[in-house]
Amino acid sequence: MPPIKQVVCAVLRRADGRILLARRAPGQHLEGHWELPGGKLEPGESLASALQRELLEELGLVVTAGEELARTLYRYHRGSIDLIALATATTGEIVHMAVHDAVDWFGADETPKIPVAPADIPLLASPVIEIRRSVTFDSHPIPTRHKSTSD
Repeated sequence: MPPIKQVVCAVLRRADGRILLARRAPGQHLEGHWELPGGKLEPGESLASALQRELLEELGLVVTAGEELARTLYRYHRGSIDLIALATATTGEIVHMAVHDAVDWFGADETPKIPVAPADIPLLASPVIEIRRSVTFDSHPIPTRHKSTSD
């Protein structure tokens, strides 16, 4: 059995409680599914540094990673992941999209209506994340429905 991969993801939230999700681009694993943006930890990396690196690589977004909010263990056919959600702040904006084709803000009532990556579903429903909806971690209005220039 392959080892469990640690994956970190960002919980970026607007003042109205909506959370930023990114849609996997065509040709990517889980294409068309929305997810909390992030990625795999490299050997020796902290959760915070991995999240900062991944969001810079995938979205060109500079962030500050905060406390762990929730985590879930999920088994995909390709292997298992330990998905760890961190409170995240930014004053930047999305510069490019490497593995996504759109980003948007979603409220808790909207996520059941869209295709969400299976591992992210329990995180989005987590009581800790729900309680924290009253706390704003982001301070910059990332554009809604930002799409890649190839659209």
